[in-house]
Amino acid sequence: MTSRVLWASVTAALVVLVLLPLGSLVVKSFQTETGPSLANYVAIGKQTSFRAATVNSLVFGIAASLIGLVLGAPMAWAVSRTNMPLGGLVRAGVLGAFVTPGFVLAVAWILLAGPNAGLLNKLWMTLTGASRGLLDVYTMTGLVLVSVASTFPLAFILVYNTLEMMSGDVEEAARVLGAGTVRVTWTITLPLALPAIVASLILMFLETIILYGVPAMIGVPARIYVLTTQLFSLFEWPPKIGVAAAISLPLLLVTAVLLVIQRRLLAHRSFATNRGKGGRRRPIDLGPLRFVALGLSGLVLLFTLVLPYAVIVWASVSPVWVRALSAPSFSLDHYRFVLLEFTSGSRSIWNSLVTAVIAASIGVVIAVVVAYLTERRIVRHAAWLSFLAMAPLVIPGMVFAVGLFGAYSQPPLVLYGTLWILMLAYLTKFLPFAFMSCHAAVQSVYPELEHAANVLGASRVRALRDITVPMIKAGLLGGWILVFIPAIKELSSSILLFTAPTTVIATAIFDLYQLPSWEGVAALSTILLVLNGVVIAAGTWALGGRLLGRVGGSGA
Repeated sequence: MTSRVLWASVTAALVVLVLLPLGSLVVKSFQTETGPSLANYVAIGKQTSFRAATVNSLVFGIAASLIGLVLGAPMAWAVSRTNMPLGGLVRAGVLGAFVTPGFVLAVAWILLAGPNAGLLNKLWMTLTGASRGLLDVYTMTGLVLVSVASTFPLAFILVYNTLEMMSGDVEEAARVLGAGTVRVTWTITLPLALPAIVASLILMFLETIILYGVPAMIGVPARIYVLTTQLFSLFEWPPKIGVAAAISLPLLLVTAVLLVIQRRLLAHRSFATNRGKGGRRRPIDLGPLRFVALGLSGLVLLFTLVLPYAVIVWASVSPVWVRALSAPSFSLDHYRFVLLEFTSGSRSIWNSLVTAVIAASIGVVIAVVVAYLTERRIVRHAAWLSFLAMAPLVIPGMVFAVGLFGAYSQPPLVLYGTLWILMLAYLTKFLPFAFMSCHAAVQSVYPELEHAANVLGASRVRALRDITVPMIKAGLLGGWILVFIPAIKELSSSILLFTAPTTVIATAIFDLYQLPSWEGVAALSTILLVLNGVVIAAGTWALGGRLLGRVGGSGA
């Protein structure tokens, strides 16, 4: 009886978490003051601003994904296949860029390449005597390049994992027959990695077009509007929920179709190896070019990780950041401001920690039960539970937030204005990461151990609690961290669902940006990076360095 109650409870929770907001989204898209109609969709088609935003989103997504591939894929090949020195450090740097919030990178590059006061431009004018700076982040080029900094790690991760899974036998045989490095790479390695390359292009495109923080901070001041910023504009009072829902559904459909294509491409990569693992292979000797490869990889990390982190920390401890070059000094006043004086500062940190911890904890519980039911095929609807657990992966954060707003901003259950609606957004959106981690862990446990417990009279729930869960603690911890990390830095859904009492770190940073208080933005961003770094470092240590090896991400 206890088992049935648990299975039914998890099923009901998934239905409420996933289907209720999506159902609300569909209903709201057809809802008007005069009754159900297509008026919201017609209104979208008539507005030139939305057509322009669609074109900008396409250009933005295509350019960022192509540049991301050019940066990420060769770095993955160099780290995985060659004798390039410091490959482990390069991989760690890429993963560091991967978990850095997009809006923090946007702030960093505004401080670096703002046309009037950017530090790189001030340095350029000081050294050359020029009257104007060399860089301008407030352009489509700037928007694309800043977004690439947070999305190119997806290409690296997918291509790197594919290369690691490949057997080196075929490549080694080709070298024995006289083929050189270029020919082996072009005729063997590249074709085998092609599914992952195409899949990474699709995933980077999706991650780019659903970004909000970077387009809001860089695109809006430059009058470059994309779909996410146009969607947010519909929530200015009075909110146009119907029109927002009508925009969200096509975006959701495109995302779902492309992600299905991406997953099918990765599913067909198994022909790349005949052993299911890479096996031992001899690294390609690049000779002196190995230092060129290291230099190019270092250059990418310089602009995507080192410079952004350096300028954020520097601005956070500089009394006035615009004078940092001419009068360098050190102060912690901005940390005191965001923690003690800024109304939303300490409250946002607490709210972020509470919502992220609760979302991660509940997410792991749901994920491990669904993974157990799916893998052991205990209930007939296990396949549907697996589908519902993975479905949020195709839902952009802002789109899902529109559905949550529609579902929980009116009776019978009003959650808007509370932390619960933010927790639901994080829990649902990042549940697939916990499910993937828990499902892989459950697969590693022999079911005979549970069967033996059942024969001795233990229920399914007790076997799960006393046998399976203790044996998959690493998978549970990995799933918890993989929900916590994106939840604590999530902006796309938070920006639509927060109120003054429920502000989180991401929205507080955005408020400081709008004041503007650049030093405050830098201080709170540094605190966010430190929190993120502590959790990632602890998780990586606890899991033996396997925290982010095979997980794709989400942007903010």
